[in-house]
Amino acid sequence: MQKVKILASSEHRIDYSTVVGGVWLDKGEWNLLKAEGLAGSLNFLVTHEWQKKIRESKAYKNFSEMYKNKFGEDLYDKVKEVREWLISNENKSDILAYLNAEDPYSAER
Repeated sequence: MQKVKILASSEHRIDYSTVVGGVWLDKGEWNLLKAEGLAGSLNFLVTHEWQKKIRESKAYKNFSEMYKNKFGEDLYDKVKEVREWLISNENKSDILAYLNAEDPYSAER
């Protein structure tokens, strides 16, 4: 029997048996499933795809909070904006090399 997360934003987990393919719900889990429109998707909740989506969502939230705390909200918003611009720029590698160089105008390393 394994515990499977329902949502990244909830600590509720359903019990799933791979042996019998059964799902057991504890108090409040059925109401959560209905409220989130997942009551008809119990089989999908136990898939690798769904669980991966939950892990990725949780990681995104954790990293976002870490960066907000580290940079402050205004600077974090600006850094995200610059990052979006940089990703789409064809000279991304050269721009990064320029930014990372101690002195980008020096002939010395």
